[in-house]
Amino acid sequence: MKLNNVTFLNSDMKFETGEFLIKDNKIVFDLNVEDEEDTIDCKDYFVIPGLINAHFHSYSPLAKGLMQEMALQDWGNTSEQGKIQQLLFDYLENEISEKEFGYIAQKSYIDMVKNGVTFISDSDPQSPQQLSDVMNEIGIRGMIDTYEEIGDYYNKSQGNILFGTHLLEEEDMTEDELFNLKKVKDKYNTIMMTHCLENEWRSNIVKSKFGKSSIELYSERNLLDDKTILFHGVYMSEEDIELVAKHKSSVVHCPLSNLDTGAGVADVNAMLENGVNVCLGTDYAHTNVWELMRLAYYLLKINNHVDKYSVEEIFRMMTINGAKAYKLQNDIGKIKDGYKADLVFIKKDDVDLEPLLNRESFSTYLYNLLFYNKADSIHHVMIDGKWIMKDRKLETLDEKKVVSRYNQIAEGFLNYLKEHNY
Repeated sequence: MKLNNVTFLNSDMKFETGEFLIKDNKIVFDLNVEDEEDTIDCKDYFVIPGLINAHFHSYSPLAKGLMQEMALQDWGNTSEQGKIQQLLFDYLENEISEKEFGYIAQKSYIDMVKNGVTFISDSDPQSPQQLSDVMNEIGIRGMIDTYEEIGDYYNKSQGNILFGTHLLEEEDMTEDELFNLKKVKDKYNTIMMTHCLENEWRSNIVKSKFGKSSIELYSERNLLDDKTILFHGVYMSEEDIELVAKHKSSVVHCPLSNLDTGAGVADVNAMLENGVNVCLGTDYAHTNVWELMRLAYYLLKINNHVDKYSVEEIFRMMTINGAKAYKLQNDIGKIKDGYKADLVFIKKDDVDLEPLLNRESFSTYLYNLLFYNKADSIHHVMIDGKWIMKDRKLETLDEKKVVSRYNQIAEGFLNYLKEHNY
């Protein structure tokens, strides 16, 4: 397949117009390579690398609105809201099948594909195999946190799905558990991830137990390296951030979730200044990654000079940095020769994107895409050189069936509440 007249976001985060091939699922800029496939005129599109949602919980969209104005540590408490939350957790654990759970996850994945997401890291312990199956049915890339099931998935991949395991949240830390965790690290040496210093509650827990932060504990036990991925980091100190940078670990910034739960705002400015690899995740209930990117941009503008950070930094977090966190930096996250053809095609003709200017030293293209692009402007999504969505229609599965099953499961939860007098 040859793409002509394609205005694409290059690895320097600049738009250029040219042509390239897609051969054996990879991007090829050597036009001397023989290619007898279709030629596509892309003059009507901006083409960007597939976006990477570096932290998500697949069941969470079913919880939309249930956690409003409530801190994380209060979820499931004795208030009416808390009891409804607990009933949701009971419903998910006891009342729905693995197949139904798969429909919940798949509905979320479809929503994200329609926003240009091609890779999702999912941290839900219920069923790694089911999540892998539904990811592969759509055709997306992913990383699944297998928690204590890592022994069954170590050093394996299924389609474009990879598997990692979990570190400890602060409330679960004991000397024995940290010792056991080190044994897991030594045995498997795989990607390990966790919610880290997400809020003040978790920060206080670890400091009251050990007199130090979870970052310090991980560093002392050789659990921090370039395969370590830390979600949130809102309560990381300057010393914590320096340790994360020293060990080349990654942080997933989740500002939508952190503001939803009142956790606060991570010091991403300090992380970037120290050279930490920062990527972005929607985390909980949200699937609109453009909303996430816009918020991340504006938060970086607080108490910084207006020109310190640009939209290019946000797109790096959502592409290149996410790929680096999951050890895929040589395969995805860039439109570059030899990289996998994970591409998002965005219509240029949306009047809200105008004025579109692209000069050598000044461009409105990327900024206007971030702030004025509408979801339905994303027309096509390609992963691994295959069309996953064309003209906003999923090519790989029956979207209406998934949405219908999701709606039935959501209705089932409301009936479950009625059965329990809510």
